[in-house]
Amino acid sequence: MANKRKNDYAPHIPPETAPLCHAEGCAERGAYKAPLSRDSLQDYHWFCLDHIREHNQKWDFFAGMDAEQIDLFRRDAVHGHRPTWSREQRIRHSWQLQDALYEFLHPDAPKPKARPSLPPKLRKSLAALDMEYPYTLQQLKTKYRALARKHHPDANRGDPQSEERFKKITAAYQHLLAHGKEALPA
Repeated sequence: MANKRKNDYAPHIPPETAPLCHAEGCAERGAYKAPLSRDSLQDYHWFCLDHIREHNQKWDFFAGMDAEQIDLFRRDAVHGHRPTWSREQRIRHSWQLQDALYEFLHPDAPKPKARPSLPPKLRKSLAALDMEYPYTLQQLKTKYRALARKHHPDANRGDPQSEERFKKITAAYQHLLAHGKEALPA
């Protein structure tokens, strides 16, 4: 059981300013709050110490829910019951924020072109060659030749890091070349 802090059992408001207890027939001050229901956790009943203890003993948050609903609630609680975005959605929203900020800072500048949503493998290949989309086949070939010369194993006397970089560059080039032949101008 989790350790309770000292203030967990303290009244929520000073007893002298508290409203009367919501329990039937009780004349005590209600300094302890209890939510009205599972659907309205921000609205409260106010109870005295004896009646809040009684209420807490009886209350079941999951009353009326079946096992599937409880499991859905449990899985949703991992993210604080907030919606989550996929990586592509986060990237798209990031671009929208950047575009809005650019428009705000440069109101007279021409609007930037809309950025297409790229598949992850294509983005990774572009990053390996340090290129941006869109690209032409000529730009791709020029960039590949320069990087291949720089990282070729023969030019680096068998350096294993350079050899791995060369393999990544070649694989990225092959992928971008195949994609470019389908979609890009020469």
